[in-house]
Amino acid sequence: MTLALAACQKLGGVAGGDNSPKLAVGDTVSGEITSSSSLNYNDGSRHQGYKMTLKNGEAVSLELGGALSGQLAVFDGQSMLANASSGSSGEGDSSGSSVSLAFRAPKDGTYLVAVNSAGAQSFGPFKLKTAQVVPYDGKPLGADSQAIDWLVGDKQEYKLKVDKPGLYSITLESSAFDAFLKLTGRNVEVEDDDNGGQLNARIRTFLEPGEYTIGASSVNSNTGSFKLSVALTPTPNGLVTRDGTALTIGQPAQSMMDSRGRRTFVLNVDSPRQVQFDAIADGFDSVLKITGPGVDAEDDDGGNGTNAQLILDLRPGRYIVAVTSLGSQQGVFELETTDLGSDVTAPNSNRKDAAADAAAEATATADAAAEAPVIH
Repeated sequence: MTLALAACQKLGGVAGGDNSPKLAVGDTVSGEITSSSSLNYNDGSRHQGYKMTLKNGEAVSLELGGALSGQLAVFDGQSMLANASSGSSGEGDSSGSSVSLAFRAPKDGTYLVAVNSAGAQSFGPFKLKTAQVVPYDGKPLGADSQAIDWLVGDKQEYKLKVDKPGLYSITLESSAFDAFLKLTGRNVEVEDDDNGGQLNARIRTFLEPGEYTIGASSVNSNTGSFKLSVALTPTPNGLVTRDGTALTIGQPAQSMMDSRGRRTFVLNVDSPRQVQFDAIADGFDSVLKITGPGVDAEDDDGGNGTNAQLILDLRPGRYIVAVTSLGSQQGVFELETTDLGSDVTAPNSNRKDAAADAAAEATATADAAAEAPVIH
């Protein structure tokens, strides 16, 4: 009630005004907030109102664009149904950015849509677009499908049916709120906030056939329209999707992260050899960790860019090779193993460390020779 009264006061009582022009669903109107526009008495800002006649349950999306730094609000009499401003939209720009808002009519009636300037010194032209929101039909989503819907509460859930295994991208896009996604089902539990760009959310993970639940919500408690899309990305034949897969030196393994951002392999070495490991990632920062007989080594950015690389002298035995991603990011990667030869002089050490030790030993020998007394 306090919020509604404050909103009505801010709009100078226009919620009940009969002089506002009519606006139909699907219309696009242009206007301008000037010093002669209706005054909001409490802060000196200006506004323009439009009347919309809607049926019970009808959903409408509004988009305010143009040079005006403005706000949108929808009133049912003295009650404010929804509002959005340039500072709270997904664009995040408080100067001349677009403002999006979606709402659903709770009953048959006439509603007021108010375009309000952001402050007493905010003026400029604007364009207001309206469109009908087609409600989600309730059917499960699948590969290469999408749903256009509106968020009206804290969280909404959607069923996802996966018919064939693969790398799935699930994206929640909205310019009305800061999107948050959560995916659960079949031992999968992963969530995301801003990986979709700007304030959109995206989950990219490998899914086995089965049924899953997608949770769509807002970080900043705003409501409005959004698009939820599911895309299946083709993956290479032979993609490794299970932990414990055996590695063969010289044969690259293509794989992808699990929901925790991790994948492990097993390497059996039958004779001493020096091996180079490279974790070449697609869109994330890879980390390598190798453990085994006398070895406990880890690297983050030793390869090209943010790719991980380790060069190790290995004795015969069984090694665990783990590839992880910083921030538990999802994605495909390639794990390369290169045989650098069997002439191993310093078992169980990193080649860089061995080279450093050899250099230090050579320096010490040279220093000792320089300090030795000269006998005439």
